[in-house]
Amino acid sequence: MKKLFLTLVICSVFNIAQSQDANNPIDPSPTLGIWNRFYGDDFSRLQILGNVTLNKWFLRATAEQEFNYNADNDFKSANFLVARLFSSKNGKHQFGLGGVISYINHKGFAGGVNFVSVSKFGAWKAITLTTLQGGSDIFTMEFQPGIYKDFDKGWYFRSHPRMLFDFTNGQHEVPLGAGFGKILKPAEEGTVFNLFFEPQYDVVNTRVMLYAGVKMLF
Repeated sequence: MKKLFLTLVICSVFNIAQSQDANNPIDPSPTLGIWNRFYGDDFSRLQILGNVTLNKWFLRATAEQEFNYNADNDFKSANFLVARLFSSKNGKHQFGLGGVISYINHKGFAGGVNFVSVSKFGAWKAITLTTLQGGSDIFTMEFQPGIYKDFDKGWYFRSHPRMLFDFTNGQHEVPLGAGFGKILKPAEEGTVFNLFFEPQYDVVNTRVMLYAGVKMLF
């Protein structure tokens, strides 16, 4: 049993080292993301994210803090999701289905389902992440549709808003935008850095936003 476990660990590490796609959320590489959404002069929301794909399972954990410029800061939420991954025969389309559990501050725990997908069309890539959760006085949905196009020297175009829907209180956030990113890869094996900058406009709250951050693949 110990030999089998050691073999599985070695194989997992080998696969992680050999395959890195900095704009693929279900890439096998262990990933740490620090992302911030700036809401004009009012506040910002910092999200810390970690994810990894082990064999055919995608695991993702996040925590979010709101920084108010003229009031006290507020912890928003934390969640953990797991999805079983599937792939098309040609390997260009991947998708996963699974469950998600969250703790939402001032409300309590919620649980539900998630769906994630990645499809490649030449230099273009389409990505989605959707969660639907419910609990005591909680009914929310998160939808992240993303489009990417790679350019030379690590530059890429992106449009990847994070849309949030709270069906309990009717407060929704539907930003649209586009931006660019830069992938920095070391000359030898090491940590890959992915920086992005995406101006957005929330069509529901008529508010200008800025989505920016860094993702590290180990």
